[in-house]
Amino acid sequence: MDTAAFTYLYALATLSVTFVGFSPLVIILRQTIGGEMSRFDVLTTRIFIQLGFIVAAGAMLPAMLSLFPWPHITIWRVSSIAAAIPSLLFAVTYPKRRRAASGVPTPVVIWIDVLILLAAAVIMACNAIGMGLDPSPGPFAAGLTTILFLSGWAYLQALNTLLRPHIDRLGKRT
Repeated sequence: MDTAAFTYLYALATLSVTFVGFSPLVIILRQTIGGEMSRFDVLTTRIFIQLGFIVAAGAMLPAMLSLFPWPHITIWRVSSIAAAIPSLLFAVTYPKRRRAASGVPTPVVIWIDVLILLAAAVIMACNAIGMGLDPSPGPFAAGLTTILFLSGWAYLQALNTLLRPHIDRLGKRT
């Protein structure tokens, strides 16, 4: 079947699982320098784990489906929609969950992240539907890769947001 696609997706799954393993470090760092665990901290940790597992599971799904006697088009269609749905649900619900946890409106930069996540979900949904082309590994892999890159970027944003007050406070002591 699509050996290059599976090789890429296995690498993507590996990167994603590694990212999931590192994502709680932001909370550990915050607690180490004297911060307390808040509802927002829990949400922040959870979102990176959720996004990482969406990418990891999505990346593994085509290889598992290829074990069945299904046409390639069906494998990419099912994989694309299976990854698009949780990505879409995540993007649609995140601003409300964030506001509930933080008590403040969602900043513009986070809305941009949400729009990028929605775009990745739409890419995969369009791949599932076909949109004039047969479903294929390219748009599927592009959607998952976008989610992983976005998660990494959002992680850096969260790291800066969560640690800034503590770093500023530590800097004033010296």
